[in-house]
Amino acid sequence: MPAIKRIAIIGLALESNRFAPPTTAQDFFQSCYLEGADILTEAQKDAPAMPQEVPAFIDEINRLGEWQPVPVIVTATSPGGPADQMFFARFLSQTLECLRGARGLSGVYICSHGAMTATGDHDPDGTLYLEVRALLGPDVPIVATIDLHANISETMVENADAIIPYRTNPHIDQAPCAREGAQLLWRLMDSGEKLDSACVRLPIVAPTISLLTNDGGIFAQLVENSKAAQTKDVPAVCVAGGFAFSDTSYNGITISAFGDSSKAKRIVHDLAQWTWANRTGFKKELTSVERAIELATSEGPNVLLGDMGDNPGGGGRGNTTEILEALLAAGVKKVLFGLFIDADLAQQCHEQGEGAEFEAVFNRQCDDVNANRLSLSIKVLKLSDGLVEGRRGLYAGRTVKLGASAAIRVNGIHMVVISYRTQCADPGFFEHFGFDIASYKAVVVKSRGHFRAGFDEFFTDGQIYEVDADGLTTPVFSRLKFKNLPRPVYPMDEDTEWHGAGWGKMHNL
Repeated sequence: MPAIKRIAIIGLALESNRFAPPTTAQDFFQSCYLEGADILTEAQKDAPAMPQEVPAFIDEINRLGEWQPVPVIVTATSPGGPADQMFFARFLSQTLECLRGARGLSGVYICSHGAMTATGDHDPDGTLYLEVRALLGPDVPIVATIDLHANISETMVENADAIIPYRTNPHIDQAPCAREGAQLLWRLMDSGEKLDSACVRLPIVAPTISLLTNDGGIFAQLVENSKAAQTKDVPAVCVAGGFAFSDTSYNGITISAFGDSSKAKRIVHDLAQWTWANRTGFKKELTSVERAIELATSEGPNVLLGDMGDNPGGGGRGNTTEILEALLAAGVKKVLFGLFIDADLAQQCHEQGEGAEFEAVFNRQCDDVNANRLSLSIKVLKLSDGLVEGRRGLYAGRTVKLGASAAIRVNGIHMVVISYRTQCADPGFFEHFGFDIASYKAVVVKSRGHFRAGFDEFFTDGQIYEVDADGLTTPVFSRLKFKNLPRPVYPMDEDTEWHGAGWGKMHNL
């Protein structure tokens, strides 16, 4: 009778923006921090408060056969600045201690974002992979799943048996991604086979708004080509668009393949050559704030305006006021605006109570660039504890913690104010307060692109505009002071050249 497979489950997810304040231990604890059996308990809930990959991985392994889970730590939080180094060091130490005590592991699943940095480590994802590999040795397969916006380092590729990425942006395939990872890990545990790898990093650091997969653009085509390239001999082909705001020396679009050595090399080479030849597709035009105000006051169709400069899903603080002030100055009516992140303002509303009208101070305890302090007359429409079950897209089927929240009215603008940084990617965040999204002339969301999968039932692509407002997630990279980004890179540097260098690991030399 075959031995029961013992599989360790590890989760560490943070998308790091170097220009944002550091992400603290408290940020992780208030969002998602689970140890041991609590991981399994949370995964069984109808709407778990954890990355969607983990329950999907567990469900798929349950389907595949008899196994024994070894849940270690799963922690995740909204994108923000580099993780506090002490938090990461403690996480890593506890993870390795748990693995040392788990005798006879058959395999390891790592659920990571892939674009994490820490205040003392520019590649904590790679460090995690490396330390787990060093502890368990070469014979225990390690399969990781990552976000499509991961920054892939040599350390990650060389220490994982395979890396499986999301293939949708907006992200709606976290569960299929995890199921694919579970199937491959099961195969490797059963067969004992070793996968070689090949990887190329292109000198293309693209704005995330040019990395959509639902628009038929260059990146969408690249992802489709990578999916078509997968075979039994090369079971994992990983395209990662990267996350420029991490500002690391290994930023850039990467293409990796895991499997037969010669076939993996050929796949990576062909995809990379095609991508470089079509690199002009990574340029993207934005809508000015002035034009956005015109659209919000026109007699045309309803519009959705995405605040590209202040996306909490990319490390933005969710509290810049450029678009809000422009709307107020123009006297625009019938506008729905969210999510504005100001815990102090939310607390003011809770203290005043529903129906209260008072002079509220926005950003009273904040001195972020582009987050002006405003004193405005508001009315509190409704209050909430901020526990919302996601309905569509990125947050579908997940419990999202917004913290103390309030729906308010500011002149002709209805707003949702929350306490915990969350991008406005789900209509449920508005509907939770009773707002009828379809009744507004303009909806303003602080989100980069995931709102497209949440709000597509209200707005067609032709009604969506990406607004060029300033902030920590501006797609105009010339406004940011990068320190570690490899230069030259396209499209920041038009004359960038590429000579095809790559790397990988080979077991069968």
